[in-house]
Amino acid sequence: MHISAIQKLTLLDFPGKAAATVFTPGCNFRCGYCHNAEFVLPERIAKLKESFIPEEVFLKFLAKRKNLLDGVCITGGEPTLQYDLIDFIQKIRSLGFLIKLDTNGSNPEMVKKLLTQNLLDYIALDIKASPKNYQKLVGIDAIEKVQQTRDAILHSKIDYEFRTTLVKELVDEEEWQKILHFIKGAKKYFLQNFQTRGGCLDPEFRKYHSFSPVELETMRAEALKLVGECEIRN
Repeated sequence: MHISAIQKLTLLDFPGKAAATVFTPGCNFRCGYCHNAEFVLPERIAKLKESFIPEEVFLKFLAKRKNLLDGVCITGGEPTLQYDLIDFIQKIRSLGFLIKLDTNGSNPEMVKKLLTQNLLDYIALDIKASPKNYQKLVGIDAIEKVQQTRDAILHSKIDYEFRTTLVKELVDEEEWQKILHFIKGAKKYFLQNFQTRGGCLDPEFRKYHSFSPVELETMRAEALKLVGECEIRN
């Protein structure tokens, strides 16, 4: 398993749990607002390879944290691109830890295997845009795969969240309504306000803007007509 970085403790990434976060290198999307370019762009990843953390080192770290951590959040990049993800999760599970997976939804086959084998306790799916605008934002034709992942999650029995990063220049009222109908019936939805701090994968996004608190509350109220819970993350 390729591990590009770890966060030894987070109280935010895995809702309600104390967790460690594992970052995996590589992503098939090119979202302009992404803050993890070092885990996405091949030329940036190449510079980090010497500092990758061996799987056995991370597992030894976990073994020493059995009474301190509840779970592990696996994020990226895009974790489902890792061919040995299932094996890696099984090893973590054998140590008694819960698993949360962050995914862009482009690999429904992997997500379905993880759900079928009961290897996940929580999954977070990024909803990037409305179906019509997906390819423009992420750079590849992935909407059918994302739809399959969405459906698999909606029909699963585990805890989950959908979430969208909101960029004012990209999300007008029409786009917002189409996004909401794409996730209609979701149990939990998070609105993530766009931020430029920390840099963006596409420098052009530095010119873009976030929504105001009042605008976000209005959007939250609209979302609550179609989803069970909706919260704002800034």
